[in-house]
Amino acid sequence: MQRFLKMKTEMCKCLRRVMCVGGMVLLSMIASAAPVDSLLALFDSKPSLERADAFFAYLYENEFTDEPRMYRPTPTPPMDTVKALVWYWAGEWYYATQQYPEAERNLLRALELMQYADKISYSDNLAMLGLVEMRQSKYEEALKYMHLCYDLDIESGDPERICSSLNTIAGTLMAAGNPTEGMKYALRAIEYAKEAGNPVRLAVVYGMASEIEHTLREDEKALCYADSACLIEATTGNTHKMMVRLSQKASILNGLKRFDEAETILKEVIPFFRKSGDQLSLAITLNKMGIALHGLGRPDEALKQLYEAIEICQKIGNLVNEAYAQREVYEILFKKNPEEARLHMERYHVLKDSLYSRATAEQIARFNAEFQVGEYAVENSRLKQRDKIFGCIAIIAAVVIIVVALIMSRVYRKRRQIIENQLNVLMDEINRFKTQEPKNEAVETPEIKPEKSLTANERRFLENIMAATVEMMKTYSVTVEKIAEKLYMTPKTLNRKVMELTGISTKQYLLFIQLEHSRELLLQQEPELSITEVSLRCGFENANTFSTAFKRVYNLSPTEFRRQA
Repeated sequence: MQRFLKMKTEMCKCLRRVMCVGGMVLLSMIASAAPVDSLLALFDSKPSLERADAFFAYLYENEFTDEPRMYRPTPTPPMDTVKALVWYWAGEWYYATQQYPEAERNLLRALELMQYADKISYSDNLAMLGLVEMRQSKYEEALKYMHLCYDLDIESGDPERICSSLNTIAGTLMAAGNPTEGMKYALRAIEYAKEAGNPVRLAVVYGMASEIEHTLREDEKALCYADSACLIEATTGNTHKMMVRLSQKASILNGLKRFDEAETILKEVIPFFRKSGDQLSLAITLNKMGIALHGLGRPDEALKQLYEAIEICQKIGNLVNEAYAQREVYEILFKKNPEEARLHMERYHVLKDSLYSRATAEQIARFNAEFQVGEYAVENSRLKQRDKIFGCIAIIAAVVIIVVALIMSRVYRKRRQIIENQLNVLMDEINRFKTQEPKNEAVETPEIKPEKSLTANERRFLENIMAATVEMMKTYSVTVEKIAEKLYMTPKTLNRKVMELTGISTKQYLLFIQLEHSRELLLQQEPELSITEVSLRCGFENANTFSTAFKRVYNLSPTEFRRQA
């Protein structure tokens, strides 16, 4: 069985999701289940590949499957694989034709083999068994299978499968007489349906939420869910599902005492279910029509609908809807025929007690406790995963910040080194100019002072002036006042400080910075620039002023300087 083949195509998954709504469409062309009975009996008497192929071919011809074979074509597929597939699809068939005991028998046989197969196939079989047991009102068994199915679906991480399990659990709890607990699962199912992004699945869980809210007598909420489900189904083109949704809406309208609207809907729905052969849905809608007619004051017509519903429910073994019908008959006959009404009430109590026994209550309580533990485990796992992600993000962010800080620090140190080198060159030029050039009108040269070594703070002060001047040259305007403002000093204080350190005025010091920058432009960076452009980039008002100052300091015009260089 380790080589157990992939047991169903993607269609199988889709079928399972459809059936979780409350029943698959009964195909009108299926006149009798006898051919399936015969083919299955033939296979059971002597299992073989040829007899399995005949069984699957019949399902395919009746449009029950999308493929003529439900196993991959291999020369010799394991016979246990073939048996599991035949019995599983027999269970699907009998469930669809509402022969629940036969469906249960075949699914249990398949389950014995599938538990060794892949987890998806095993989960599908458990889900089908849960549905079959629920239809037979065996809620303890249904919850047991659905709990196992839910655990596997959680493990798979597939939101659509998890949604399906939660939806079936919600329906089982509602049918077992615990709609309050069922609503919790329905709301979780809605969350997973939205996460899956499947509108068909969302319509299914909206329908379930609608039924549960109606059971809780929250009919306004129920109507909102029902309308949402109808809007989605209207886009799918699935007539059967649309009729199911309308039937649900009619039940809610009965609860709101809008009996005439309910009757109008049910007049359209009941003939459809009669024609399709869907006995379960027919019984449910007949029950609802009886309630609507009773509310409209037409008791005789209501009894006719309810008696037919009871007959169908007894035939297919649907205890839940029979109980609803018996109680409604009692309400109608209470004054008209008390003795007959009493018999229906007794039958109602028998059904109610069998539906929700003490054992069932204990099973539900145990299931809820186990489910909550599982939910907490899932939530804790999500939180741990989230914390792990956030931790990784924090570490990455910290590393990025450190790297950026290191880069910025390196850039800053490099920039300071460049400025410091430029200051050394500038100071050399200033000293050379002071010792070699006489005073004149163009450049005011103060009295020469002996050189002195600068402290670190003094050098940093001059470097800051240089950096501010270079930055200000970008605006094509350099003034002592703006530099002083930049350094949070008055022009007078700035001039005094610069004079002490360099022996020249602030205006002259700025001029030397501008000229040094112009020389770099002329020599290294952009030799193709015009003299006018160089003068503008260095903060001079015009090219003539620039050329005069340049020649005064370097004994060459800018053009001659560039040519010689």
